Amino acid sequence: MKRAFVILALCGLIGFLVLKGRGTSTTGLHGAAMGCQWTLEWREDAVPPETLRREVSAILEKWEQVLSQWRPNSDLSRYNRGESPGPELSRVLTLADGMKEATGGAFDHHLLEQVHAAGFGPEGKGVDLSSIGKGFAADRVGERLRELGVKDFVFAIAGEVVAGDGDWPVDIEKPQIDGRSIARTVTLRNQAIATSGNYRQFIPSNEGLRTHIIDPKTGQSVIRPPSSVTVIAPDCASASAWATALFVLGPEFKDYPAGFQVSWQLP
Repeated sequence: MKRAFVILALCGLIGFLVLKGRGTSTTGLHGAAMGCQWTLEWREDAVPPETLRREVSAILEKWEQVLSQWRPNSDLSRYNRGESPGPELSRVLTLADGMKEATGGAFDHHLLEQVHAAGFGPEGKGVDLSSIGKGFAADRVGERLRELGVKDFVFAIAGEVVAGDGDWPVDIEKPQIDGRSIARTVTLRNQAIATSGNYRQFIPSNEGLRTHIIDPKTGQSVIRPPSSVTVIAPDCASASAWATALFVLGPEFKDYPAGFQVSWQLP
């Protein structure tokens, strides 16, 4: 029986995932949210596909309204203008604060102005949750799928992926500016994966590729040759935050949490 394969790749600022070679044992849905495509596959028939589409779309819309830095009336945009955060935004801010501490400051969500100055992201000052928001939303989708009785699934939005029961192979791209090919394949089961890299949207420089990932110590873009780092973790928010932090820290940094799996794709 043919297994479902996924390609984890960078699209725009974060990434996207394309499902290919889907076998007869799986069912799939696709949609758009948070400025990227999302994909869901599962191997059970307990819930009608259109019910799952409505549920996934509703969750992503809810969290986009909370976390979007592009929507002027989102909870985050209002917070950046000085309003108090609501309970849902406070939940993500607390998580981001914890990730900042855990990564020694390499992940820093207070860099909206610096991201814009580097040529990426909207104008403004304050908090930018793009490096954790999609992963957090993916985790919420995974929770809801389990509540509905769908346990053997894989869900992806951009380069953020959450897998439930069963084995779900994920193909990780090589960091190529032109064309696409696969660097390696990993298999997820009750895990999440996220990638940070610089080879899909960038500004060329003499030193390398300048991208949206900012070094909090300098306030400037991290400049590297085409490269990416992929993190497998128990949840997607942590994988997303650590992928960003590790891209800042570099391949020589090894002091990430026990149980995480880290893979660099270098030239």
